Amino acid sequence: SLDVKRVTADKVIGTAEEFLGTPHCMGGTTRRCMDCSGLTYASFAAHDIALPRSSQEQARYGRVITDRRELRRGDLVFFTRSYNSSDYITHVGIHLGNNRFIHTSTSQGVTVTPLDNPWWSQRFVFGTRVF
Repeated sequence: SLDVKRVTADKVIGTAEEFLGTPHCMGGTTRRCMDCSGLTYASFAAHDIALPRSSQEQARYGRVITDRRELRRGDLVFFTRSYNSSDYITHVGIHLGNNRFIHTSTSQGVTVTPLDNPWWSQRFVFGTRVF
């Protein structure tokens, strides 16, 4: 489990949305540039919630949700094969509800994308409920 204290999903999402448009860079966690797990890490850290830095490690927290239709606002969503890596989990975002998630794209930076986007849909592994 993840100690989210008394913070709500909406507060963490609000922080993530403040990063919209931030360019992508591997290893980044700031408004200058960030990667996908940097976005989730920074959005939770702003509320004193200690989420690990990598998407592979972040996937170990929360209750696993395998059915996309059961995802709720604030659930973390995980993907595989988003780039060449030995890690199984290679991408993370935060579910916004209405079949959308906020994440960091290599081409668009921090952005909102539909979960049924063909590229992401085929790479979706599961979500986790941390709130």
